Amino acid sequence: MNPRRIAPAAVRAASTVAFVAAGLVALTAWPATAAPVELTAAVCPEAPPGVQAFADQVTAWVKWGVLALIGIAAVVSLGSVLVGRMFSHPHASRFGAMGVAVVVMVAITYTVILVILDSITGSGCT
Repeated sequence: MNPRRIAPAAVRAASTVAFVAAGLVALTAWPATAAPVELTAAVCPEAPPGVQAFADQVTAWVKWGVLALIGIAAVVSLGSVLVGRMFSHPHASRFGAMGVAVVVMVAITYTVILVILDSITGSGCT
């Protein structure tokens, strides 16, 4: 190996470590004396008269529909991995593995969206 090429790499690695360490020290050294500010909505979200039952029913159907699609996609993806392994078909296994990863990401997004919707249209003002 060329000693001239090793030295700059070592210097780069050392400077990167020093830079990251300095950044961590700077970020953790900030005093946390500010009190958290609580924001409350001035107006409570409320459905128009006669619409709440219909909105609840549609929301429930959408929730269960998405949940069913996530379950079906998970079963199909795992089946694709299994069939790909059984019949030595690497493309089916690869697509099945990608499908499982997408199903996991969609499930996480699903739960986050439900929490966001619940916080927007929650059960009254706090």
